[in-house]
Amino acid sequence: MNINLLKEPFGGMTQWIYQRFTALFMTIYFLIMGILIISHSTFDYLSWTYLFDSFFVKISTFIFFCLMFFHAWIGILHVTEDYIKWSSIRRSINFCFFLGIIFQLFILSYYLIG
Repeated sequence: MNINLLKEPFGGMTQWIYQRFTALFMTIYFLIMGILIISHSTFDYLSWTYLFDSFFVKISTFIFFCLMFFHAWIGILHVTEDYIKWSSIRRSINFCFFLGIIFQLFILSYYLIG
């Protein structure tokens, strides 16, 4: 059995495909939200809250941020892999970023869904 397969289940090509998928979804999200915002005639607080009270907008915004954090996580892994050669420092930096991302997702889920 290949040892590298156990070490890194998400190879380089798989990560590349994940980043392209997340980038595509984020682009589609921005286009749809841009159309929704432009279609509103006024930009006051009431119309803004009415727009974001929609279940579709809440769920798609939450999915957008989840995919954005996943996209950023893959990028962080590649940057730290390329520029930080000591594995203990690289793992601690990756762990700190991971904790930050998880904390942000909890805060986001509290405000969007909860």
